[in-house]
Amino acid sequence: MNEVYLIGGRRTPIGKTGGFLKDLLPEQLASIVLNDVIAHYKLSPSDIEQIVLGNAVGPGGNIARVSALEAGWPYSTPALTVDSQCGSGLSAIQVATNQIMAGQADLVIAGGVESTSMAPRRQFNSTDPRFQGDDVYYERAPFSTPAIGDPEIGEAAENLAKLMNISRNEMDILALESHKRAFLIQEKGLLKEIMTPIAVSGKIIDSDECIRKGMSLKLLERMKPVFRDDGDITAGNTCLKHDGAAVILLASKQAVKKYNLKPQALIRGTVSCGCDPNLFPLSPVPAIQKLVLKQGLDLNEIDALEINEAFAVKILACCQQLNFSLEKTNMLGGALAYGHPYGASGAIILLHLLKALEQIEGRFGIASIGAVGGMGIATLIERC
Repeated sequence: MNEVYLIGGRRTPIGKTGGFLKDLLPEQLASIVLNDVIAHYKLSPSDIEQIVLGNAVGPGGNIARVSALEAGWPYSTPALTVDSQCGSGLSAIQVATNQIMAGQADLVIAGGVESTSMAPRRQFNSTDPRFQGDDVYYERAPFSTPAIGDPEIGEAAENLAKLMNISRNEMDILALESHKRAFLIQEKGLLKEIMTPIAVSGKIIDSDECIRKGMSLKLLERMKPVFRDDGDITAGNTCLKHDGAAVILLASKQAVKKYNLKPQALIRGTVSCGCDPNLFPLSPVPAIQKLVLKQGLDLNEIDALEINEAFAVKILACCQQLNFSLEKTNMLGGALAYGHPYGASGAIILLHLLKALEQIEGRFGIASIGAVGGMGIATLIERC
């Protein structure tokens, strides 16, 4: 198999639904980072042999192809869209990695895009037994079968908190820590080199919208449960809905030499793994365990871990199950602070993982996402 090198990547600032990116179509967001990443590495669109983008709540169709055309790239550039919901971006990177490993391509861009602000309204066909009327729309697709169980994401988080005996206070403390870490990183400007500024209505946006400097435990404690009256999941310890795009440039050894690229990391391996859809926030656990086993490593050898922070309980539960340090997990803060633009999150956390390893001069890092339906994806990188 060919070695796969992670050269680097770019991401947009992350905006909240109805926030500063609300008027940009998803293909516009993606086209901005596609053009920025090739400009950053002094490449031409014709050098890229494949684009693979994740997307979860877009209009359907092949949004990767539309994004490439929006960016003004040649008609000859192939593009593929992946939907594994929250895991879409990391799944896209997995597809791209496998293409290079198999010798099908040498230079690939992968990542994802999401505009929850532009999410279309969807409705079942009138012949579908789930159809409830002409004016009734559904917000999410089925993630599992009714016989197995297909809980709402908040219900699954509440169930996990009860199962693992994780308290509201523990969740709020983790959420606060996420904002503190993210704000510190923002203040130091450590993400500027991976951020693509965007011009909106004559204003340049170059930082994330949702990081809260004034977040406090008192403020978190005042927030009411959002999924159950007697629940522990609040708007403070769960992430909301967001807009953004992010891409990663992947290359074979031949492409590294041909284009005089400087890799930041080697992708050592990537896996997918399923678990009970009713406990989907735990799906990173079997994926990470499977990945380190396949690579002949021990979790103690992992210097930094990124798990997409859709819920505070998810991070607490996964680290508890893995017996892995919270100090070494989401070291720059997580989605509770930055936001979670579903299809883009895989590329975002991989870029953040690179930065974390750089800061601590670490060697091995894992990025992992647990997606609805009980799908876990994990990617292991070794810093160059």
